Amino acid sequence: MYEIKKDELTRKNVFAGDFPIVKDVGEVAAGATVRQYAPVIKTAGGIKEATAAGLDELYGIAADDSTDGGVVCMLTGEFFADGLTLPDGVTAEALKPAFRKLGIFLK
Repeated sequence: MYEIKKDELTRKNVFAGDFPIVKDVGEVAAGATVRQYAPVIKTAGGIKEATAAGLDELYGIAADDSTDGGVVCMLTGEFFADGLTLPDGVTAEALKPAFRKLGIFLK
């Protein structure tokens, strides 16, 4: 007989509203990896994940991971803070004021 396999899908909802989302594509900095929904900065060498020391240089939120050497970044929009992939030492509360200046709003 045939068995019915059961899988479970857990969705991660990061979008919090209908504020327009503007996207941009960029190359990832050499040696860096960018995880999906991580806050990112844009440097002369490329895009990389933000650190606690670089919150004043925020560029956007990575829409996907950097498996192919490039990454799509969301530059504006409304997002759930608990849906983000936060770097070590960075809290959503610390990101809110810096993101607000860019047109990114965390809820």
